Amino acid sequence: MNKPKSIEEVRTLQLEELTASTARAYKSLVHPKHLEWLDQINSSSVWGFGASNNNQPAGIVLGRSAINEGQAKIIELVVAEGHQRQGMGMKLLWHAEQKMREQGISDGQFAGFIKAQDFSWLSKIAIREGWQLPKVKTYMYTLGSMRLGECQWVERLTLPEDFTLFPWKDLTPAERLEIEQGEGQWYTSLLSPFFEEGKFDPDYSTGLRYQGKVIGWVIVQRMAGNLLLYKTMFVQEKYQKQARGITLLMKTIEQALPTFPYGMCFVEHDNEPMLRFMERRLGPTILHRKLWIETTKVLVGQYSDHFC
Repeated sequence: MNKPKSIEEVRTLQLEELTASTARAYKSLVHPKHLEWLDQINSSSVWGFGASNNNQPAGIVLGRSAINEGQAKIIELVVAEGHQRQGMGMKLLWHAEQKMREQGISDGQFAGFIKAQDFSWLSKIAIREGWQLPKVKTYMYTLGSMRLGECQWVERLTLPEDFTLFPWKDLTPAERLEIEQGEGQWYTSLLSPFFEEGKFDPDYSTGLRYQGKVIGWVIVQRMAGNLLLYKTMFVQEKYQKQARGITLLMKTIEQALPTFPYGMCFVEHDNEPMLRFMERRLGPTILHRKLWIETTKVLVGQYSDHFC
């Protein structure tokens, strides 16, 4: 049970509308993908509110507005561990709503990453404040690849002689042309190995050939000195049931492990087979789970004063 806070402790909690300079103190709470927005806070198109305790960041809400379109999006709502279940999340959300109303926003949106364990907490807040039930769109996993040895089934993965792995940088011009011509036919554009090509790592990205013909790939991107994003995995449908895709992925991870002990991947919410694989097969390697959630609220004609 949480210990009741004294009046003196409560008084140490402060909430402020952020500027580009004051927002810097909250960087530790914001997802790396959104850090750039902190420097662009201008109280109009980009805005935010921060909650602090004894001058230490305790929570933040960050949003972007398209005032001419009457729309705004909350891209971060974070309450630091140790400060949850104290009403801070609702207070930050309320101030965000008031900001949007002041700007004449009619349609509020909330879309962003949260820790998986925070989903029920945020859902309760959203529903209580009149937002739609948040929907999970994407799962983000952070993996400790050094724990792969705890997954004993990986040792049994092999490829028959007709299948060969190769570094993606060794893709030939003829193979590239054939793959490009196959887009929309035997793979979707979302799985293209050439999407944002300038960002991927050709040394650790891996291709799979069957009898000399490219049938799959795992495309990776360096996110940090010890972290790889496993961005795209694809194997032609007729080879999927033979676990060729899983073998390709595991071999790619094993190759990168000495240099990149950590990995990250995204799985769409409706990709149930891959979600089951992540939880059942790679469970020991999962360090963190995050969810990309979305919810909306119509703001016109709705007012709330219970925090005034």
